Amino acid sequence: MKNLQYILFGLTILLATFSACTKEATTEYGQFSLEFDNKVGTEAVTLNASGSTDYPFRTAMSQDFNIQTLGYYISRVELTGPNGESYSDEVSTGATAEEVKGFYQVLESNASSRAITLENVPVGTYDKITFTIGIEADDVEDGANAGVLDPSGSGWLWNWDSGYIFYKLEGTSPASTKADNTFKFHIGGWKEMAGNASLVNNVKRITLDFPSSAEVTTSSDEEAHIVMNLLEILDGHHAIDFSTTNMVMSPAPGADFAHNMENAFMVHGIHAK
Repeated sequence: MKNLQYILFGLTILLATFSACTKEATTEYGQFSLEFDNKVGTEAVTLNASGSTDYPFRTAMSQDFNIQTLGYYISRVELTGPNGESYSDEVSTGATAEEVKGFYQVLESNASSRAITLENVPVGTYDKITFTIGIEADDVEDGANAGVLDPSGSGWLWNWDSGYIFYKLEGTSPASTKADNTFKFHIGGWKEMAGNASLVNNVKRITLDFPSSAEVTTSSDEEAHIVMNLLEILDGHHAIDFSTTNMVMSPAPGADFAHNMENAFMVHGIHAK
């Protein structure tokens, strides 16, 4: 009987120790926010009405232009830290808006869309962010989706071969040779197919360093201020000339734009929300 008491006492101690260790190992969570800020060089983006002849911006080719529509998709956000910290935003598709998670349509015309809150981020230090500009192949092949991916609503879906338009820029420039001086750049495409040059993969995966570390705690809400500089796209490695390029509405002609996007984003700062 005494031996049984010793055994039960020992088991009680082991269970208490295991419980304490489990509590110590429990991960705590906080939240982290992203603020997307669209710029033309150092100037804030302003939108003009259709037909406007006010041209507040200028490219490196000295071509004046205005902007009427600007937006893009961000998806599959990840955060990493110097000590092995890691966070991956939940991603899912579905037939209802509640099922669609991890996809964000950032619209210049909608201020609230430019602010993204990441929930359930493990407490720790983070110094890098990675995200996809566009919608990856698996998410297109899943079939029709709701929410920001709904092609009957706000979703910018071309078709199941070309995928989503993931960067949209429309405006006017006197340099454009179109009759109404407009330009429309709809950049997308998510796959390559042998023998079909029109199908290209323009989806980009981008990693950015934070200028200073972000500390996620259970109570704080820090924010990464991410600047998208449009001039990096128009004046980048493949510079855009409105007189010769003013209409891009399919994947292959958008490859140069997509390449320029790789340098268009930067984290300007980390600050309290």
